[in-house]
Amino acid sequence: MSSIHVSTPFARHGLLYINSGYTADSARPVYAIQPGASGDISLPEDMTHNDYIRWSHPTLGSYNPSTLVYGDYHYTLLDRGILICHDARTGAEVYPRTRVSPGGSLFTASPWAYNGKIFAISEEGDTYVMKTGPEFELLGVNSLEEWTLATPAIAHGSLIIRTVNTLYRIAEPL
Repeated sequence: MSSIHVSTPFARHGLLYINSGYTADSARPVYAIQPGASGDISLPEDMTHNDYIRWSHPTLGSYNPSTLVYGDYHYTLLDRGILICHDARTGAEVYPRTRVSPGGSLFTASPWAYNGKIFAISEEGDTYVMKTGPEFELLGVNSLEEWTLATPAIAHGSLIIRTVNTLYRIAEPL
């Protein structure tokens, strides 16, 4: 693991996904772990999987944003605005490092997904909307024009976004 851990572990497809990616460290791993192991399941340096670690990648981890699994895909959003897609079950690369924002925006908030789309809000308050699936496609950008660091919350059918000065609630009309 890297020396500083920020992102949140989560479970999907019967696997526990753990991500650690402090940018100043050379080790920035991601692990997809099958629950049920006991004892030391650490990988030797030359291995990427064992009986309980289904797959791993030594430098895929992101620093602030948590990774995201949506459908069959594992998405990593790096702080510098680069999105990478892997197969969630095997770790095979689906598409390589792709810049989300042409201007090189920074990202602290974790991405989220809904209705076949990935959303990632930059520190500048721009939400990048991308198509899910095996090919990267930027569908649009929506701007709040305000500094945004917090990951949006999803609760009771609403998306709640906190910027430096404003709290937004987005929901379908009743």
